[in-house]
Amino acid sequence: MKALVKTQKGKGFLEVKDVEDPVLGEHEALIRVKAGGICGTDLHIEADRFHYNPPVILGHEFSGEIVDVGKKVVGFKAGDRVVSEPHKGGCGTCRYCLTGQVEVCREKRAIGYKIDGAFSEYLSLPATSLHRIPDSVSFEQAALCEPLAVVVKAVLERSKVEPEDFVVVMGCGPIGLLAAAAAKAEGARAVMVTGTSGDEKQRLPVAIKMGMDYAVNVEKQDALALVNERTRGAGADLIVEASGAEPAIRQAFDMIKIDGRICGVGISGKEAVALPWDLAIRKAVNVSCSFSSNWTSWERALSLLGSGKINVDPMISGTYPMKEWKKAFGLLRNLEAVKILLVP
Repeated sequence: MKALVKTQKGKGFLEVKDVEDPVLGEHEALIRVKAGGICGTDLHIEADRFHYNPPVILGHEFSGEIVDVGKKVVGFKAGDRVVSEPHKGGCGTCRYCLTGQVEVCREKRAIGYKIDGAFSEYLSLPATSLHRIPDSVSFEQAALCEPLAVVVKAVLERSKVEPEDFVVVMGCGPIGLLAAAAAKAEGARAVMVTGTSGDEKQRLPVAIKMGMDYAVNVEKQDALALVNERTRGAGADLIVEASGAEPAIRQAFDMIKIDGRICGVGISGKEAVALPWDLAIRKAVNVSCSFSSNWTSWERALSLLGSGKINVDPMISGTYPMKEWKKAFGLLRNLEAVKILLVP
């Protein structure tokens, strides 16, 4: 089968090549990939700025159709439309695996960088990682379920959105846009998304198309002043920091209300960032960081897509055959697209 493979360490070394078909395990389902979303992680791997185990097939955001199941699989069959949590399980013995938090197991077998992923014609994954796609959701829409599940866990399960919250999402990449959409779907009275001048062509307009109330270029507008104006000086109830940019992280503590909530989901790429610790204590800020997704967040994400409460169509900038991965990667790298899908 054809697959997009990172063949060795270093910048580049990414190519579409023939590889062996996956071996179907007795507890696994063999899935024909219908669409795979390009994540920032894939760009970082191509540029050698993320850990990975080459040679490895990239891709962890995908949707597909089951073509066969192992002899011990129960509850799934050929023809089922599915998405999957992006791993083949963890160690099975640590406290996180034993308490159902396999997504934070240090030995998690994550697809797309530790083991072979979804930029391929087929892949085989445990039935325990699979989730059915609602009939009303297309394969293209379902391919965005993985990042949506990440923000559902972070924003809705851990930080929580209260009715009538004023929510600010710092950063308007796919994670930021989906976090904003999740907050809106959960009952926030207003959602502000922030970005920079590089986001004015694609990402900030998409935020408005997705129903957000404010899309703010922080290089041209004073986001803090706008929040104070809209909240009568109280500050935001919830801030989702999805940019990983140190200035935004610092400003979140100025922008949040007393006893407000900050949700950290954007990775900075730095060993450490400076935090206004004393200000955070004086304001009694509740900070919650989140990583990856879990079973419940996947089910909830699919429900939000199936009900139409979240519409991801404005985010999908295009669909390209896998052989055109270079063009797709270039568009994303240059901020000329929001989310691009590859099809085998």
